Amino acid sequence: MKKTRWIIAAVVVTILVIGGALALQQSHQSQATSAPDTVATSSSSSAQSTSKASSSVAKKAHHKRASSSSKKAATTHHASNASSAAATSHQTSQAAATKANSAAKASSATTHRRATKSRAATTTTHHAAAKKAAKKTQTAKKAHLVVTGYKKTFFDGNVTINSQSNAFTVLQSSKLKLDYQNGAVVFVSSVNGLAQNDVKVGSGWKYRVNGKFIDKAANKKAIKNGDKVHWYFTTEGY
Repeated sequence: MKKTRWIIAAVVVTILVIGGALALQQSHQSQATSAPDTVATSSSSSAQSTSKASSSVAKKAHHKRASSSSKKAATTHHASNASSAAATSHQTSQAAATKANSAAKASSATTHRRATKSRAATTTTHHAAAKKAAKKTQTAKKAHLVVTGYKKTFFDGNVTINSQSNAFTVLQSSKLKLDYQNGAVVFVSSVNGLAQNDVKVGSGWKYRVNGKFIDKAANKKAIKNGDKVHWYFTTEGY
């Protein structure tokens, strides 16, 4: 009976030992398994943290690059706009300068044409006036007048006459100072201050036409183109 009890106790002890050993072994196995998991978890967490940090750094770098690219793009855009504005302003200035130059040339050409027309008109007028004067000179009728006093000549030259001219009007054309009696007949008593009877009694003024003595009033003797009229002071009465 006692053997049986010891056998049972030994079996129980053996079972407990084996069970304890098995339990201890399982415990060790469980710890070993959990350690890699912990390490893996830690590694995973670290990797995640590193990934997050890298992602954050990458995002910041990307943000910086994007911001830099945006700034560069904006700068380039502004520069492009400024360049376009400068080019447009330059083109506008060139167009304005071209228009101003064209307007100046047109104005100069118009002024030149006007000046040319004015000169042409002046030249034409001058030529017309010259021709008219020449025509008048050619067609004007003239007579040759000589006025001699007592041993002195008062006038010698051509005077213009017309269809109404006579010996008296020809004498008036000399512009000498005359004293005369006017009426149906004209009697000349003094020429240039020399009057009848100044030298002696009976002396006075007479006239000839083409070398011939004319014994009639001077206003009654018509004078034609080319006639020679001679007024003279005589002491002989003729």
